[in-house]
Amino acid sequence: MALPDLAYLKRATFAQAARVLSLLARRKGRDLAPGGDAIPEDESVRFVASQRMGLPYSDVQDVAQDGNKARLIANILGSAGRTPALPPPYSELQLERRRARDNSFADFLNLFDHRALSFFYRVEEKYRWPLMVERTGTGDRDPIGAMMLALSGMDARGEAERLDLPHAQLIPLTVHLADTRRSRYSVETVLRVATGMDLEVLEAQPTWMAVPPQEQSRLGFGRLGSFNQLGVPDDLPPEESGQAAMIGSAVLDVQHHFLIVLGPMPYDRLRAFCAQPDLRRLVSQLAALAAGLEQRASLRLRIAARDVPPLRLGDEATPAMLGWTTWLGEFESDADILDDCVIPIDNAAIHQEKAVVVRRRGV
Repeated sequence: MALPDLAYLKRATFAQAARVLSLLARRKGRDLAPGGDAIPEDESVRFVASQRMGLPYSDVQDVAQDGNKARLIANILGSAGRTPALPPPYSELQLERRRARDNSFADFLNLFDHRALSFFYRVEEKYRWPLMVERTGTGDRDPIGAMMLALSGMDARGEAERLDLPHAQLIPLTVHLADTRRSRYSVETVLRVATGMDLEVLEAQPTWMAVPPQEQSRLGFGRLGSFNQLGVPDDLPPEESGQAAMIGSAVLDVQHHFLIVLGPMPYDRLRAFCAQPDLRRLVSQLAALAAGLEQRASLRLRIAARDVPPLRLGDEATPAMLGWTTWLGEFESDADILDDCVIPIDNAAIHQEKAVVVRRRGV
């Protein structure tokens, strides 16, 4: 492994320098981190304690090439040298042998120095969050990512496994998913970041909700009538409250509905979005996850009138999808933005089994 110019690592801390060298070795296929069960010759980095007696100016004395791997000379945790773990006579003995061009004693001490520095780096790796996350590349489970998912109400063994997107895309959205105050901005941010689409969320959209037959008003006394109360008497028992009369079988609700507006988009993207149920399923999952299952969302697809081709059935270039991508007649102006394509969202998509999805960002 030929090393690039790493002179800047002399100004870094020991943990930072060891991290950079470990990442470089991992890219070259040497994935055996220091301090593990492998023999030192097979590890990605070789740690050596400095033998100098002068006052060190940083944690790292030098970075050199040692065969096919990097060699990091550290100014800390040495058995001998400026800050020795052994009594001073051992440092003096090492200097004497080095003047005699005999490095056997220093090499013997470096066996222990390498192991001590390797354990020191593993301690740094254990208690530094960025290093924990980088360890996932070696197959280890990312504890920080698991904790972030838990804060957002998910676990890798639960709902997160049912979503049609990787866990790594959910972790940056924890601040929005963990907040119980679901705002329009929060829902919009989750959808934008996770899908990469240009969209807007419109809240408090009036929608007619069907009233169950057992909750509709019926005239009569006793069990024959229900929900037929006009006004609220002062002496009304608590168990009979909430029986106010209403006319009709539906009620206008503006509290639990919002719109996800996509576009304006070109015709080919509109057709691709309508033809791909997996992409709509992903948006449905994210909407239920970000806004809550008690909210009901709908998709509104916008397209410029000038981008709509003439309606021709059987056209192979621009096949028409009746009820989805077709309009009859001519438009008043090519500058018009058509927004009458509304698709309801099924919140049950978040509870269904995971689908095999071909993700297309920017659709």
